[in-house]
Amino acid sequence: MRRLVAEQLDQVERARKGLPYWLGTMGIVVIALVVFGAVSGSLVSPLVFAAGVVALCFWVLWMRRRSLERLHRMRQVLQYK
Repeated sequence: MRRLVAEQLDQVERARKGLPYWLGTMGIVVIALVVFGAVSGSLVSPLVFAAGVVALCFWVLWMRRRSLERLHRMRQVLQYK
């Protein structure tokens, strides 16, 4: 069990390197949605989709932080056994 937790923690830590690139890409998507909406004249649906992308990014960050906290807690509990 210790090895499994350690492997999962390493995988999450390694994925941290790609997180800024993913967030940057999502930022470009949000900006593009708003620009295309402004050019087309209809801002309602692009703003809704942009808000959805922003909500997705915050959800991913929240789930990542939650996963890291759980893995650190599991590692700490397993070290005492």
